[in-house]
Amino acid sequence: MQPNEPSRTALMIARQRAAHQMLDRGSILDDPFAMNILGEDEKEVLQFANKHPLASIGRLFTTARSRIAEDALSRAVERGVRQIVILGAGLDTFALRNPHGAQQIRIYEVDHPATQAWKRQRLTEVQIALPPWLILVPVDFERDDVGAKLVAAGFQHNSATFFTWLGVVPYLTQDAIGRTLAYISSIQNSEVVFDYMEPPVAFSGELRQLEKARAEQLKKIGERSDSRFEPAGIAAILRSHGFCAIEDINFQEIASRFGHVVQGLAPGHAGVHVVHAKR
Repeated sequence: MQPNEPSRTALMIARQRAAHQMLDRGSILDDPFAMNILGEDEKEVLQFANKHPLASIGRLFTTARSRIAEDALSRAVERGVRQIVILGAGLDTFALRNPHGAQQIRIYEVDHPATQAWKRQRLTEVQIALPPWLILVPVDFERDDVGAKLVAAGFQHNSATFFTWLGVVPYLTQDAIGRTLAYISSIQNSEVVFDYMEPPVAFSGELRQLEKARAEQLKKIGERSDSRFEPAGIAAILRSHGFCAIEDINFQEIASRFGHVVQGLAPGHAGVHVVHAKR
């Protein structure tokens, strides 16, 4: 992302969530705030959804990874977890849709200061107040100490915590990824859901072309994808940080679970994975 500008990737993800509500009727992730917080009309959202060759894969994956994370989060709350940290939240609306209000959970949204300022502006413009359980924590993942910033915002380091870290890992350096995993693993009974991408060499020729188009699209909006992993490699990294229960869900499994409800879903393995790991 560009300095002092909100993440354009966050905008792209918000558009995918909004398109899912329109084209798929929210069948994977029902999000009544998706269109409002985005601030674009239906025509603009549909134009975006039909513009790129990876649009249908992106729409499925964006909503499916959120659904996987939120389902795992609900199970964690049932087990007694009361702290939720959303790393790289963008225009995520889980805190607005929070179904666990009676459990008195606290939700910490961590993101770049410019992206959080944009989110505050969007919420103000559509007259949505920050709910009392939501705390916004501005952090530059490449430069700031995430743990120190969270504690300063009231986070309890000695309490079990559920982390979601969606749409972030591919855009970080491996050093920043390692620091974040080290921090998450420093909290006993912590768990995290995140996504990652395999190296393009693992793709078919057709998908390599699609991935090339995606990289060019990211370059146009000032973003780049820095870190790729093989499944065995990401598992080894997680184990080195003390995570013992690791579920790695690949695109084929995601499509099998959710794909039948998404119109125009592109076939094949896109090299994307969702991981749920427990400390």
